Amino acid sequence: VIVTLIYLAVQVRHNTRSTRLASMQSTMLAAQNVGILPAQDRDLARVVRVGLTTPDALDDDEFQQFRYFLMSMLRVHEDMFVQHRAGVVDDETWIARSSSLRTIFSMPGGRKVWDASTAYREDFRAWMESELGPDPPAV
Repeated sequence: VIVTLIYLAVQVRHNTRSTRLASMQSTMLAAQNVGILPAQDRDLARVVRVGLTTPDALDDDEFQQFRYFLMSMLRVHEDMFVQHRAGVVDDETWIARSSSLRTIFSMPGGRKVWDASTAYREDFRAWMESELGPDPPAV
């Protein structure tokens, strides 16, 4: 009986680790899939570049494209935030990914999209607000 319990404990531990790794891999793949879009589409790359620095230079359709791109990025990072809080995403990965998120959403266009966003978890919103601060940076 004791040998069986030890065997089951080892199996549960192994399965938990495997599940966490698969979940983290899925989250990282989702981030990669969003991040690669501008690299594959020259027009989107321009929209993102202009949108981040001078969002008012985009026409309405371009701004919506920019907004949807950043919202996709936010969704992936919101999921990563939740997984980090649950211990699935390790600290080192979260620090690296959240740093890029902070940089993008501190820029004028990123901040404009963030300030108009409401459909995110309250704990994620609070974290983002604490990272970005109350005022957008001067350009």
